[in-house]
Amino acid sequence: MQYRCPKCQSVKIMPVSQGTNSPRPNVPKSLVLLVPAIFILLILVVISIGMWIFGNGAGQTLQISTVVVFAVCVIAGVLFWRDLPDFKISMQAFMQAQKHWKCRDCNHEWQN
Repeated sequence: MQYRCPKCQSVKIMPVSQGTNSPRPNVPKSLVLLVPAIFILLILVVISIGMWIFGNGAGQTLQISTVVVFAVCVIAGVLFWRDLPDFKISMQAFMQAQKHWKCRDCNHEWQN
């Protein structure tokens, strides 16, 4: 199946809700942990850089917490990498089960 709008050929399409019994992809717990951990790590790194530029350097507590969050990101990344084949199959089944689509560019709706 080609995931493009038949009207404008945009790849910015999304499935339209088909009710309560439609299948959903199985999102692994490692991904649920990985995404917030990456954002927290980004915030800690920005704070550390800001403290080094505008202050006397990052404190020991901030450095330790950055290393801990980095370790959590690495562990969650490895766990997600192990779950990736199942997640990919689940997402492909979800995309193939969708019948109603809508383009985000031209608001065109269609069925497969």
